[in-house]
Amino acid sequence: FAMAPGRFGASILLAYAFVQVGQCFVSVSPAGMRFFPVSTSDARLFGSSMAKPTLRGRSGALGCSSSFLEQVRERKVKEVEQLKANMPENVAKILETGAKNKNRYLKAIKKPKGTISVVPQIKTQAPNLGKFASLPAVDVLSAHCYEAGASAIAVCTDKELYGTDWESLKKVAAQQARYKGKFPGPLPVIAFDFFIDEAQLALAASYGCDAVCLNAALLGSSAKDMLASADRMGMDALVEVHNKAELDIAIEAGAKIVGISNRDMETFNLKHPVDYQLRIWNEPLEETVFGLIKDVPEGVIATAMGGCNETLVAWTLRDEGYSSIMVGEAIIRGSEMRMASSAYSAAYNEAKGLIMAFKAKGSKKYGPSATGSFFGKGEGAKESLGMMSI
Repeated sequence: FAMAPGRFGASILLAYAFVQVGQCFVSVSPAGMRFFPVSTSDARLFGSSMAKPTLRGRSGALGCSSSFLEQVRERKVKEVEQLKANMPENVAKILETGAKNKNRYLKAIKKPKGTISVVPQIKTQAPNLGKFASLPAVDVLSAHCYEAGASAIAVCTDKELYGTDWESLKKVAAQQARYKGKFPGPLPVIAFDFFIDEAQLALAASYGCDAVCLNAALLGSSAKDMLASADRMGMDALVEVHNKAELDIAIEAGAKIVGISNRDMETFNLKHPVDYQLRIWNEPLEETVFGLIKDVPEGVIATAMGGCNETLVAWTLRDEGYSSIMVGEAIIRGSEMRMASSAYSAAYNEAKGLIMAFKAKGSKKYGPSATGSFFGKGEGAKESLGMMSI
């Protein structure tokens, strides 16, 4: 509220409102209404309350009475009960007999120092964003990932939280199967879900998964048994960790791949957002969760997860020692933009350019100014059909 002189000298009470609506701020004042897009810099300027969006699922906002993980665990317990009560025959067979693990996912993402592998994560929504994209043909995106040189593909199978499901994974895997006999061969597929029971792992194996993502914050000490079960069923396991204590749990459990995530699993917010205007973390790299790379033992593959949507961020992680990055939102948005192609925009879309830019041995000093503007068509994607940003 503000006092302003009136037309005849009297003071007039003026009311102003400044509120966040979705991904924009709305300013309401006597001068009218204006919309301002939210950026990470805005979050720093206006305080941390901006960085606490409502967690959302398909049925709307998730409850606030318990943590994100507690709500997920309760729902997964019910899902496991239903699966065991109506277990398909092929799932029961895998659960009983297991399968040989060929370590396809591990071999695909393991890269020598100075290079990095890219694992696109397929989803159409997220708990902290709600629905952000529509993918009418996940098999087309699966083909784009292969053509761009991705090392593997992650598919989120929790439809409630991510909008994609086991049928989505089935279509992605079917598209990859078409590359059998070619070089490179089919990309390994990893199921991204919240696994709490080996019956879920058997279900993943029945869909042809090469790997699964296990969440250390959710599993705790049971991570060791789940790792052993995944291996027995012929799958690699990426253990997602969020702090030093969880990293220790993963290493002690025998994890060969750790995914160091930049998310707070109690709220699902990014712990340390990246400033996409300044192209840096809001805090020094060594003080962020990504600083855990120094604690990863020799021989264990490190994957960066959460907020890796900027080319220079990917190159920074590569230079810090990460072998792989898992990228979701940016690739999905890029693919959605060019899913419908024409003679001029062709099948070469932003998603392909972004994957190629992430992989490129580009310089952080002379890299593209922003992923949001270039989607990989800058110096980092110079190998890609000679496309350039002007």
